[in-house]
Amino acid sequence: MGSVDELEALQTIGRLIKEERLAQGLSQVQLAKQAGTAIKTVRTLESGTRRTQEINQRKLEHALGWRAGSMSEVLKGKSSFAPDQITPDDMRSSGEPRQYPGPHVTVPAAPIARASHLSDEELLAELTYRMMHRNRG
Repeated sequence: MGSVDELEALQTIGRLIKEERLAQGLSQVQLAKQAGTAIKTVRTLESGTRRTQEINQRKLEHALGWRAGSMSEVLKGKSSFAPDQITPDDMRSSGEPRQYPGPHVTVPAAPIARASHLSDEELLAELTYRMMHRNRG
């Protein structure tokens, strides 16, 4: 894909976050809590008018089930698709790119294979979660 202007990229990110949030049945407040960000961050991103800190992008990617760096790819114009063609599924997959046009193509979410793909906060949260659930069983 060619160069994408920043406003178009921000609007695409906002659209994708809102679509995914609604698909998961979450309010903006619930998503913000799940991601560990301020509600203002979610509202700002969904409005498609401003960037947010990269750490907040990573937190939201993780909360939405998207691969790390997927928002940056859109913002930097590195996606394989035009902004209006990107779907939330494209943000999840890290394997084979979907074929376009193909409205019925599903893209499996790739599990995180290495701890190095997680931020320190994400890794700590994952380890804490696993330890708490291991001790309950």
